[in-house]
Amino acid sequence: MIEVAPVIKPDGVSASLIDFFPGNRDYPVWPTVIGNTYFDTQTNSGNLMNRIFTFADGTIGATWMHIGEGGTPDRGTAYNYFDGTEWGTQNPHLGNDARTGFPSYAPWGPNGEIISNYKYVAGEGPIKLLRRATKGVGEWQESVLQPPAGNYSLVWQSMITSGPNHEFVHLLALVYDDPYLGQEDALLYYRSPDGGVTWDINGVVIDGLGADFFAGMSGLAYSWAQPVGNTIAFTYGFNAFDGLLFKSIDNGNTWQKTIVYDSPFDPLNIPSSIETYGGGDGTSAIALDSQGNAHIVFSRMMHSYENATWYYSPLGSEGIIYWNETMPALDTSIISTYTLENLYNAGNLVGWITDDVTIVNEQPNYGVGLTSHPQLSISANDEISLVYGAVSPENKLEDIYYRHLYFTRSSDGGATWSDPYSLNNDIEFSYSECVYPAVAPIYDGGHLYVLCQEDFTPGTGTGFGLGEENYLTFLSVILFNSSAKDFQKPGNFEVSSCYPNPASNSAHLAVKLANPSPVSLKVTDISGRIVTRQIQKVMNAGTGILTLDVSDFLSGIYFCTVEVDGIQQTRKLIVR
Repeated sequence: MIEVAPVIKPDGVSASLIDFFPGNRDYPVWPTVIGNTYFDTQTNSGNLMNRIFTFADGTIGATWMHIGEGGTPDRGTAYNYFDGTEWGTQNPHLGNDARTGFPSYAPWGPNGEIISNYKYVAGEGPIKLLRRATKGVGEWQESVLQPPAGNYSLVWQSMITSGPNHEFVHLLALVYDDPYLGQEDALLYYRSPDGGVTWDINGVVIDGLGADFFAGMSGLAYSWAQPVGNTIAFTYGFNAFDGLLFKSIDNGNTWQKTIVYDSPFDPLNIPSSIETYGGGDGTSAIALDSQGNAHIVFSRMMHSYENATWYYSPLGSEGIIYWNETMPALDTSIISTYTLENLYNAGNLVGWITDDVTIVNEQPNYGVGLTSHPQLSISANDEISLVYGAVSPENKLEDIYYRHLYFTRSSDGGATWSDPYSLNNDIEFSYSECVYPAVAPIYDGGHLYVLCQEDFTPGTGTGFGLGEENYLTFLSVILFNSSAKDFQKPGNFEVSSCYPNPASNSAHLAVKLANPSPVSLKVTDISGRIVTRQIQKVMNAGTGILTLDVSDFLSGIYFCTVEVDGIQQTRKLIVR
């Protein structure tokens, strides 16, 4: 049995997790860079909407927010597609709008795809939907969802599709600019049977989310599950107030509300002073198993209230909390202020910081806890996988910890979970901040597919997320042998990691070819500038070595791109 070191809370109180779960093992992770952005705030202190989907034929579609260097082009929706063999070239800006925000991606129709985003214009900004009947090819068709009549815009949308051919579009969006139906902001539900051309449910407030329950709704505080038949579901809240499950078994016609986390405080009647108590940080994820039962995770956060102001403790809060429909509602007594032991003893703790850390005030917090942005994926046999972001005890930049992604899974319906495992434990991620995981909601049991944002400086940039170049890195996590493709080995060649890494004099890459082929090597720095280019006219079949002289390189991070027959593979190299 693997032993997990005790978790030492920032306030010095230890929650012993020795002998927590058996079965930890090595999970090979194959990374591929599929795009970039200078916008390093993929979500604004809330949930990351659906960004990636794996189709039954092995193809994959992905989307994210992109900004060019210096802010040109402006914030837009980027896209890339894996055709079963290799990823294409990113499209950094879909559609004709100069600025859009926060996309969602889903399958649509028998073999198509659809992306939603919003175009904010004060008092009139709509939701845009881009769809095409054949994924990966063809022109995108646009539909527009207008806000309610009046001085309103629609923002912070989240979308999924359902039906035998993914023909129904389900969308949640926040009404913005002016109060609506008695709320500062209201959350509206829409359903379309034809890709957003028409809406047979048009902007309704689901019972339990209206002005009788909340003075205003929080943007990005909701998260969809992948539908199962006519059962659709989403989470809401999991912040200072209740964490809620909304579930429909008739494809959105009627809804049932379930309290998952029962906050001790009513948002319509807040006391003048509230001492620190345990709740959520506003991020959650949900998956439906084959029977339509809901499995939910959310991130733990400490809250207090004084002088009409909420205070939260992002640098003193950790823990990923699990719940399913067989469990009673959670409350603040089990999400305790000082220790994780209550959650552990009740079987609700499934993620944590994997070792002791000492947090300084300068540690970037992303507006969430030290463990946050959970994502769930589920297989056909109801194996559940969780991916979340957390500070990495092994990786620091002076006093600041990098964030990495961690993975754990359950093969028995959530009764037990494996130990957290770092998806970024390779040396090539030693100086990388890996955040905002987006996970394909369905996996084949053999591989788990994750998209994340990789940066080399912890935290977000200035100017509402505008910073240095970030990379969108696709991770194929090999859970066990299967017929699924290894996405790091496109074409008829394989490339090793750089070694040694870090390097100071020379670095090497092993290239294994199925056939004699021309091979080229290009090295770029983190700004994309080509540092050197080497061409080897032909390498024989089998394994050969490419050697790179780095003795004159400045210290820093570089990318080594090997190209064979027009197909590229890139490895990260650190030079000291």
